[in-house]
Amino acid sequence: MVGVFPMLEIPTGDSNRGLGNGRVWWKLPLWLQKSWGPWTTYGGGGYVINPAPNQLNYYFGGWLLQRDFGERLTLGGEIFAQGKSSDDTGSFAVFNLGGYFKITPNFQLLFSGGHTFAGGTHTMGYLGLYWTGGLGKERRIQPAPKSVNPSPRKE
Repeated sequence: MVGVFPMLEIPTGDSNRGLGNGRVWWKLPLWLQKSWGPWTTYGGGGYVINPAPNQLNYYFGGWLLQRDFGERLTLGGEIFAQGKSSDDTGSFAVFNLGGYFKITPNFQLLFSGGHTFAGGTHTMGYLGLYWTGGLGKERRIQPAPKSVNPSPRKE
């Protein structure tokens, strides 16, 4: 698969308090993906346009390999790199491990952690909730059926 999905970041925090940069900015990625059995690999690159004060436009890219462990849990690792994004930060490359846990088919817990191996020294972590879908009725993942003894005991 090939995907192009422009993203628009809208400021919601107070940039004077260090909560965002105070301006609308864009990510323009191009991603490729291949899946086989429980495995999926994907990655690509793109360009960021950030007109906020002291921010720079830059390129980014990365690649991931992940595996499903049943219907609810997916774990993987990725390498990600980006160019210099501001007057105060340099370019870097990082290795992360993470995944997601499906609470329902449309609601997931995402988690990730890693450390840079090139450029600045950064330890990164992420924990988030991810919701997809429309306003329709949400279906829950049904628990696995309990084992049933095929020949019930007679009392």
